[in-house]
Amino acid sequence: MSVLKMNRPESPANGSKLCAVCRAKASQICGGCGEIAYCAKEHQKQHWSTHKTQCKPYKIVFDEKYGRCMVASKNIKPGEIIFREKAIMTGPKQGCLPCCLTCYTSLENVEEASLFRCPGCNFPFCKEKCAKSSEHSEAECLVLSKTKSRITITDMTKSHPVYQCISPLRGLLLKTTHPKLFEAFKGLEDHNNLRRQTEFWGVYQVNVVKFLHKVCELSDQFTEEEIHSACGALDVNAYEIRPPNSGQQRVLGVFPLASMMSHNCVSNMNHVIDGNYQMTVRASVPIMRGEQVFSSYALALEGTRERRALLRQSKLFECDCIRCSDPTECSTYLSALRCQKCPTGFVLPIRPLEEKETPWQCSQCSYKLTAVVVNRVVDKLKEEFEAIGPNEVEKFEGFLKRHATLVHPNHFLFTSARQSLSQLYGRDERFLLNSLTMEQLERKISICQQMLSVANIVEPGLTRIRGVTLYEMHAPMLLMARRTFEAGQCTSAEFKEKIEAVRSILSEATRILSLEDPASTEGAMGTAAVQALEQIQRWISSM
Repeated sequence: MSVLKMNRPESPANGSKLCAVCRAKASQICGGCGEIAYCAKEHQKQHWSTHKTQCKPYKIVFDEKYGRCMVASKNIKPGEIIFREKAIMTGPKQGCLPCCLTCYTSLENVEEASLFRCPGCNFPFCKEKCAKSSEHSEAECLVLSKTKSRITITDMTKSHPVYQCISPLRGLLLKTTHPKLFEAFKGLEDHNNLRRQTEFWGVYQVNVVKFLHKVCELSDQFTEEEIHSACGALDVNAYEIRPPNSGQQRVLGVFPLASMMSHNCVSNMNHVIDGNYQMTVRASVPIMRGEQVFSSYALALEGTRERRALLRQSKLFECDCIRCSDPTECSTYLSALRCQKCPTGFVLPIRPLEEKETPWQCSQCSYKLTAVVVNRVVDKLKEEFEAIGPNEVEKFEGFLKRHATLVHPNHFLFTSARQSLSQLYGRDERFLLNSLTMEQLERKISICQQMLSVANIVEPGLTRIRGVTLYEMHAPMLLMARRTFEAGQCTSAEFKEKIEAVRSILSEATRILSLEDPASTEGAMGTAAVQALEQIQRWISSM
């Protein structure tokens, strides 16, 4: 239960707080927001009806560097909810394959006879119910009906440029369908001045602005600048969503409050978006009062050059966070190469924020490389890595073995390979868990441990990658313990100790994965973790 900011009483000169109800000297602070004080529990209860809509563990402030940003108004514990927010709009991601405009199911493998085409605009949907939904509003259908005589989407295996218009159009149509939501959408940063200098401005000018103006006849409702602003608001602020049962299809969702979180390459929060497009944001590590709540707009397991390039292109800023500024990336060495001159050194960028020009220097000797050479080596490795199929265990292992003398063991390409292997061992039909040798079980455990050593730094706390990796690690540990005990190679006491270690790991995995959407892959893993934990606890009780 918590309290009201707008009626916040002034504190006396000595800095002590006054009760929000009677203005007597306060003895307790609201636990929800850390902002409002009371003299007694009775006054806190009395004030709750007034305060509850304003009680939040954060506040939005202005920072010279970050602009508007979110800071903690109290100490926030790991796992504690910071806020929940429903998307004000969703839409297809740029460059997507044809999909249902309501549930976003990919239509790639749907036969024409099984499609339902909207009578108004002729756009394909997975079923009639979706075509008649509120997401495909009358306003949207009316606009798209103008394209009916000029566009027919027939090849569901190729992206169609008309889908680039859907999300910007939905943002713009909020002006008449939901004016209050439109004000929130219009208030988002669009970076138009910076976007004008990029190649994407010209693409949007042709594929979205001219299309909506000329083909959809919206020139009398929205200016070119307004349409570009809608495109920019989505590029800069939208979150990527994985709808249930959508396969590889991705959707954009706009969450104005979430957009207030600044970026850092080491986030202190995690978010889950459920099937109703509601985002729940929790602290992944302790966040102290006054500290910013940081999201990460880049993939945590990528190297500095790759993260900064993505942020530069998609979010239009140069990241100079502590991790990007550190040649070792907070001692993870995710971008480091092995020295080819001495046996123990690793080659690191001297000025990591100048990735195109900085020299690279060995940490132990005088060996140096130019940025051009390093980037060429990494690009060649990336090309080789990306050619590996998603289930090719032997090729991932071969990649790790072949280049072990070239890059640091934690190099981001090696870490990505291990992430794949951590799940392939035990799941791929050729490497099912019960068929793995003791050596392969040990290999899976080792891979998971290496993953955790990196994740603990770049994605610390109650994070999805930690939960999944712990879950993947418990099964081979359990199987190895059982095989060892059944072979008479350990005592009952030693076996129980091993099972206790598995229980500890599984307990933490369960705690983390229980925070995920139950309909997601991680949520299903969390359900399985609960069942496995119950079974292990029964075993321990019976020993």
